[in-house]
Amino acid sequence: MRISIFMCSLASAAAFVPNVSLHHQSTALSALTTSDIPVEGDRSIVDGPNGPIIVTKSGGEFYATDATCPHLGLPMKKGKIEAGADGVPVLTCNFHNSCFKMNSGECTKWVTGALGVENGFVSGIMGKVGSDKSDIKSYTVTDNGDGTLSIE
Repeated sequence: MRISIFMCSLASAAAFVPNVSLHHQSTALSALTTSDIPVEGDRSIVDGPNGPIIVTKSGGEFYATDATCPHLGLPMKKGKIEAGADGVPVLTCNFHNSCFKMNSGECTKWVTGALGVENGFVSGIMGKVGSDKSDIKSYTVTDNGDGTLSIE
């Protein structure tokens, strides 16, 4: 009984999403400046048409992807960002460890644990809840040369 209540509450991911945005507002997706992400690995969050978008700088390039994990719709705003083997930054969902390449949104790892800890038992259960493995949307970030960034 307790497990089914727990699983039902996890399936209702809306409880994890704030009603009020605390991020940059952007209808044209160009509300960022290069000074918003001054250091490699820093991040900024902008509101996109389908929810929050996470923007980071890696290897002198800017990258942006949706900041919502497709597994249960949970926020990845605080997810770990590390350079992958090919140098492209990879965003890891801080809830169930799914990984996404920030240049393409490609899912490279799907639900392998919980809260940053690899765990086959948990991933077996959590992998059966929510949606099937899927990619996230990535965006092209352009440095306009005047200190502003455009996200398309």
